[in-house]
Amino acid sequence: MGKFHVTIRTTFGEISVESDSSKEILELLKEALTLQTEVDTLIPRERITPPIIPTALAPPSVPKKELEGIIEVTADGRPHVTVSPEKLAAKEVIGLLLYWKYPAGFSTKELTELVSLSWKTVDQPRITATIADLKGLVIKEGPKGKYVYLLSGAGKSWVENDLLPKLRGELK
Repeated sequence: MGKFHVTIRTTFGEISVESDSSKEILELLKEALTLQTEVDTLIPRERITPPIIPTALAPPSVPKKELEGIIEVTADGRPHVTVSPEKLAAKEVIGLLLYWKYPAGFSTKELTELVSLSWKTVDQPRITATIADLKGLVIKEGPKGKYVYLLSGAGKSWVENDLLPKLRGELK
């Protein structure tokens, strides 16, 4: 059997527990809830600031219905492509992630982390090379060294008219 991984949100942040056995995960969860109770008694609620999701990874204001079953949001607010890696090329994963974030975008570092989370482990040079292959579909904005990549109008159309219908056909 695989590993169990559970993340719970508390008043002071998130607690993640992982184990190979269901009994151990239950014990760890009980311990985590005890910890939350102890923190709640030590620190007044008004002194605890709720956890903040980094703006760069915050989900789009309107969830895109067409991405249901293709991208899900992790507990920490990051998009995760759920389609099997064998069915996607790197440029398609990047296109989906940028579409999820549209009209905003991601830095090279963020894209590298998200592609590695959703697809296969990659390094920044591979992401940069893949983005270069997406000429006309991806726009680079910002000062040198702090670029943000986002979909162009043509890129948005490519995702909506070509990529999503292809994936929907394969998911049926």
